[in-house]
Amino acid sequence: MSPQNRSLLSALFLGAWLAAVSAAPPLTRIPIDVFFGNPEISQLRFSPDGRYLGALVPVEHRMNLVVMDLENKKQQLVTKLTDEGIQSFQWANNDRLLFVRDEGGKEQSGLYAVSRQGGVVDRLAYNGDQAGTARINQNFGGLIRRIKTDPNKYFVAVYEKFRDRPDVGIMDVRSGAISVVTPNPGMVTSWVLDRENVVRVGIAQDDAKITILYRDREGAAWETIATFTEGEPNWMPLAFDGDNRTLFVSSDVGRATRAIYKYDTVTRTIGGVVAEDSTYDIDAGLVWSEALQANVGVRYEAEREKTIYWNNEFSKRQAIIDRSLPGYSNVQIEASDDGTRILVYSRSDQEPGVYFVYDEKQKRLEQLAVVKPKVDPDLMAKMKPITYTARDGLQIHGYLTLPNGLEPKNLPLVVNPHGGPYGPRDTWGFRSEVQFLASRGFAVLQMNFRGSGGYGRVFEQAGYKKWGLEMQDDITDGVRWAISEGVADPKRVVIEGASYGGYAAMAGVAFTPELYCVAVNYVGVTDLVSQWRKFIDAPREGKRWVDTRIGDLGDHTVMERLEKTSPSRFADRIRVPVLMAYGRNDPRVNIEQGYAMEAALKRAGIPHKMIIKENEGHGFRDEGKSIGWYQEIEAFLDVHVPGINKGSVKMEPFKVLELPAKSD
Repeated sequence: MSPQNRSLLSALFLGAWLAAVSAAPPLTRIPIDVFFGNPEISQLRFSPDGRYLGALVPVEHRMNLVVMDLENKKQQLVTKLTDEGIQSFQWANNDRLLFVRDEGGKEQSGLYAVSRQGGVVDRLAYNGDQAGTARINQNFGGLIRRIKTDPNKYFVAVYEKFRDRPDVGIMDVRSGAISVVTPNPGMVTSWVLDRENVVRVGIAQDDAKITILYRDREGAAWETIATFTEGEPNWMPLAFDGDNRTLFVSSDVGRATRAIYKYDTVTRTIGGVVAEDSTYDIDAGLVWSEALQANVGVRYEAEREKTIYWNNEFSKRQAIIDRSLPGYSNVQIEASDDGTRILVYSRSDQEPGVYFVYDEKQKRLEQLAVVKPKVDPDLMAKMKPITYTARDGLQIHGYLTLPNGLEPKNLPLVVNPHGGPYGPRDTWGFRSEVQFLASRGFAVLQMNFRGSGGYGRVFEQAGYKKWGLEMQDDITDGVRWAISEGVADPKRVVIEGASYGGYAAMAGVAFTPELYCVAVNYVGVTDLVSQWRKFIDAPREGKRWVDTRIGDLGDHTVMERLEKTSPSRFADRIRVPVLMAYGRNDPRVNIEQGYAMEAALKRAGIPHKMIIKENEGHGFRDEGKSIGWYQEIEAFLDVHVPGINKGSVKMEPFKVLELPAKSD
């Protein structure tokens, strides 16, 4: 591209932003608790008969269950938990709810049950070792599906035969007793039930070989209907249609991205494409209608969330909803079993979410609840999809958020790589962290570097074994793109991220120290050797994952690469202040990763601060600790990034009671 054309494109890019700035509200330093306080309500779900709505609401800073009767609008607080909040819940039947809590951030979740009217909370299962819980219930692996014909039973995954390969069981939602109904024949990692609750498909993996197992009825012998090699094009079962013959599958055979097809289980043939996108994978998100007994569409992430409906009834309803709520992403997330009441979730990059109920008979939309009513959408910044070209020609997608009321030139920039890294990606929508930073005057750049999911198998595999190498180059090239566009001030670039993003932050200041003025590392890996060495003797599922994505740890050249891309081993190259935070109980990134980086920074004489939170894991779920962490980030950036909006809003510190951190 000629310099003249590049300048023209930059002028057009900035021109669009300048036009938006002229109409934007002034920059406002919004209190931190607005962004990181618990939502006022979340996870609304219909009871099977559609009369009741369950939801999570905060009680003493912990998320608890509430039930609303839609007939009389009366609400009943069902739980009053004050030690650990509820992560998620499901209706077991019209009178009983199941919910999950993680205890101390260890990712060993307990399953509980409670009546719709409240009262005694029953502990049903636990997926870790804990005294006082029946052994089989310690092997609980997750909820699968409600059983309509027996409201006191629920399909669950259970690790009875193998610790890493689930059987299918039925749990009594009153007592927690589990009976295995489909034992694992060997290497099955996931199952598909038909619409009559018969386990019909198993996806098995033995080393690099993937096998699709099938049977046409309960008790029949399993037979192989397809085999694939991991990492090669394949098709994967998703769900049966209402005829129990048609199986919806996702496939990237003969194409760059995954698309949805129908597989005929009688003729053993795949039909034509049902839904596709040439840029983005469609590999999940089927929309099932209980009333119609059919899959009616598919929801997936493109530049923004999209839904493709092949059912006219749903398409027409969507058009009515979109006309009523223009400018928002409006999703029909759930319906009562008879289809007369539809729960609609409306959101945008500036609005965290509003729940509505759509009455199919009256064709009427009624607002139910606002997720974060303290958030004023008019004061939030817009998130714009962007693309840029990496140094080797690969196109990188991402999002740029610019602060309100400021000219988009020479702004302080926060580069915010996502976690994962393999599979996850950044998506469009309201992001508390992004809006918090924008309200402080920062532009925020998020990029889906190679290795990110959602852009096809080849794009994800391009990131394998590339920690600190081409994956990091994609982040670096994004920074240089923002500088070349005139948006970012090259002297005020911050890199901040969590998990893999925390690794990328430390790698950024260690391997490209000239680019950044500070780094913020939240539960990030810092020493690749110690992070992955533990997988040398891991069960073969874990070892295979590491072999393909990180490398063969028995190969000395792989270990040399990991050493050369471990930020804690190159702290002497870092030239800027660093802020870090870890959870004491993190099962994914052990706190020793933080200690290794802290010790290296001390030896190198680099200004830094290390924060440790007790009873937390891979990210802080406690409201007070989360708010406290972002108060630390705010103070850190105020001190070390010159010329940002420090504002005049005085915030009282959020008091947090916790144990002191252990010394080295």
